[in-house]
Amino acid sequence: MLLLGACTTERRLVKLDGRVGRLLGEATAPALGEGATPEALSIDGYRPWRPPEEGLPEGVLSLDLQGALELAAKHSRSYQNARENLYQSALSLVGQQHLWEWNPIHNLSLLFRTRQSPESESTFSTEESLGFSKRLAAGGRLTGSLALSTLRYCSGDRSVNIGSLASLTLTQPLLAGAGKRVAREPLTQAERNLVYALRNYVRARKALLLDIAEKYYNVLNAEADLQIGQMTYESLKYSQDRSLAMSEGGRVTQIDVDQARQRLLTAESNLVSYRESIQNAKDALKVALAIPLETEIALSQKDLTVLLSASLPEPDCTLEEAVAQALRDRLDLANARDALEDARRAVEIARDDMRAKLDLTLSATARGTQGNRIHAPRLGKAEFSAALDADLPLDRTTQAIALRRAMIDLGRQERELEQAREEITQSLRRTWNTLLSYRQRIAIQKLSVSLAEKRVENTRMLFEDGRIAIREYLDAQDDLSNARNSLTRQLVSNRICWLQLLHQREELPVDPGTLWCEQMEMP
Repeated sequence: MLLLGACTTERRLVKLDGRVGRLLGEATAPALGEGATPEALSIDGYRPWRPPEEGLPEGVLSLDLQGALELAAKHSRSYQNARENLYQSALSLVGQQHLWEWNPIHNLSLLFRTRQSPESESTFSTEESLGFSKRLAAGGRLTGSLALSTLRYCSGDRSVNIGSLASLTLTQPLLAGAGKRVAREPLTQAERNLVYALRNYVRARKALLLDIAEKYYNVLNAEADLQIGQMTYESLKYSQDRSLAMSEGGRVTQIDVDQARQRLLTAESNLVSYRESIQNAKDALKVALAIPLETEIALSQKDLTVLLSASLPEPDCTLEEAVAQALRDRLDLANARDALEDARRAVEIARDDMRAKLDLTLSATARGTQGNRIHAPRLGKAEFSAALDADLPLDRTTQAIALRRAMIDLGRQERELEQAREEITQSLRRTWNTLLSYRQRIAIQKLSVSLAEKRVENTRMLFEDGRIAIREYLDAQDDLSNARNSLTRQLVSNRICWLQLLHQREELPVDPGTLWCEQMEMP
């Protein structure tokens, strides 16, 4: 019996997973629009990342951006939490739907009783019932049962007394609580909650893409800073050696030599900071990917090379068109709009609860003849009854409080919807303007890098000819390093800003299994 129960449990879980999948399919169109692909949700496939048994090549996990996103799709803890949140909403809907199905009822009780005085007597009795329960669309409930009771004397005459009972009961609200809209409200809300959860899940997936991409580019940016810092250090090392040689010939003063030495020490200190920034950025990426911190990772420089050489993307519409698109397509705004409808229904339900309650109960009972064997219930001699249960609205303080709270929640939800529209508009306008400013700043910064490179070359020749002090040459080198670092950072920030704009316009169709989308391709 235990093995059978275990097998039944597994089959039921598989059946439950199938039912959740069907519910997600049914919720796809209301949540995401016609033509959207249903989510294939699996919560049991999650496994923490582990290095392969044969080990990593050279002990290092090599990643490009697409590979990092694929790892996040498989191992991200936040992505798994989002899956489970969606699954939980589907389970809540399954539970509500189950309450409206034909639900069987089975009870069995066994009792052994012994009495020692005045005469020893032992009895064994059983009570068993089999029936059903069904909620009705109008708010009523129908229940039926077939019961069998036995009483066996285990001592004395050892007689047996068996009785049977069949009953059918219908309870129907006539005033408060009557009607399909009121009765099915918990089911309706559970259906809508699944739609909300599905939208939130899709948004969470896109937000994860942005988070991984930002952390990935932060690592590349930190590595680029180190590379530029290393170039600056080598250049300053050459300047120091050159100044020492020139000082021996009396062409520069000791002050110039000390300045070169000081700049070299500063550059060396910067290298330490850059290495620390790389490690911190890598650790942040590992946590997001759910990779153990002790795992060494190496990111592909190809992504940064493509980013530095790619043309800057341009929006394909005006700001007004982008705002209108966001207000039309944003999934989180759709949730806010639908939540307002929920609040309005809650007020109607609370108003209905203020009315008097009047419930009609109809029942029929048939008993079988008691004896030493089973007799079927005598339906021809069934007993019928009708009852009214009234609750007059003499005290409705609790219900009035609930109604007032529902009205307050409705007003609050109206304000939240209005605020959500304004925040979406504000956020999109800010991102739009930031993107435009990046275009201008990047153009300026590219020119700054070009001028800084020429300045370094010119001041180097002038310094070697003894026509300028070493400070001007060192300042030119610092300006070139800063210009290159700033250009890289702004290109990375522009890329993240562009992805955020697509996210705010609801234009990131992310693949659930890989977190990749065509918009990630460089133009």
